[in-house]
Formats: sequence, structure tokens, C-alpha cells
Amino acid sequence: MTITLITGTSKGIGKKLLKFYLKKGHNVISISRSPIDINHNNLLHVQQDINCVSTKKRVESLIMDKQINNCILNAGAFKNALFHKMEYKDWVDIFNINLISTYNILNPVLNNMRNNNKGNVILMSSVVGVTGTIGASNYSSSKSAIYGLTKSLALENANKNILINSISPGYINEGMGNEYDKKMKDKIKNTIPLGKFGET
Repeated sequence: MTITLITGTSKGIGKKLLKFYLKKGHNVISISRSPIDINHNNLLHVQQDINCVSTKKRVESLIMDKQINNCILNAGAFKNALFHKMEYKDWVDIFNINLISTYNILNPVLNNMRNNNKGNVILMSSVVGVTGTIGASNYSSSKSAIYGLTKSLALENANKNILINSISPGYINEGMGNEYDKKMKDKIKNTIPLGKFGET
């Protein structure tokens, strides 16, 4: 049975991914900070803040006797403010969640995949990691850093038949995309050729 580990599954893209892989017949290990409202025989859900120092050991024990085939690092957060008005805590917190915490999941998962000589990893970046955006320098720079991480990890693990890629969604009508007010949504839509947010 194929085992897929997904983070950030309580809402938005992560929740849709969780449902998708369950429907495909995968055994899914779901990790999110908040509880989820999905029950399934092939689902193991762990309520855990991936930013906690205890996460790495918890993941290690979770996957110790399993072969992880796929890992999708989808968890993320944003806190908008212009850089010159941004609090230090908001700068650091967003980097910790979007970038630094990937270590707590990927370190044990990659060791598992390397022992099994195969695996697939997807890291969730963002279109604003390339384009930038006003009021989210913390978010866009943390997502931009995912590109460098992906390239380095792909080089390090290719000889073990582990494929590592990143995906950069645009603005989606789920999760974070629903947190913009109408005025901001309309402004963003004017920059999108189709004039609308994407669907999962």
C-alpha cells in the first residue's frame, strides 16, 4: 500500500490533497496544527504544530516501521504588514513555519526514503516567491527560499531515486485565499490574466 504524508491538512489545499489521496487508495499520514473533520480507515491523523522542537522525534517514531512513498509539505502561514512596519515576531514566525519547520518533517522522511532507495517529495512554494507582493515580504521571501532548498535537496538525493520538486500555486479560492477582503481580492484579480482566483 502506498503511504503518503501530507502536512497542513486542516483546510485549503492541504485538505483537498488529503481527500484526493484517500480517494486514490493511499494510506495517508496527515499532520496539522488544528483538528480535522475527516475519518477514514486509511487515515492516520496527527495533531501537531510542525514548528515545535518535538515534531522531528514524533515523525521519526510515526514512520519508523513504514516505507514513506510520498511527502507533500503543504503547511504554511502568512501575516501581512509592510516591511518597515513589521514586528520582528511576525518576520521570524513566518520563516519558522514556512521554511525552518520543513527540517522537522523532511529530515526523518528523507532518511526513510534513502533507506528504501525511492520516494517523491513536493514542497509548496508560491507564485509570490517569484513575483513578490506588497505587504508580505516575510511570506514571499520564505517561499522564495523553498526554491533553493528544493534544488539542493534534489541534487543530494537523486542518486537514491528520490524526486524532489516544488509547486508554486497562484491565488486560490481556499485557505489563505479566503482571508483577503474584497478590495484586496479585486486588486489581485486585476493582475491575473483570467481575472479570477484558481480552484483546487
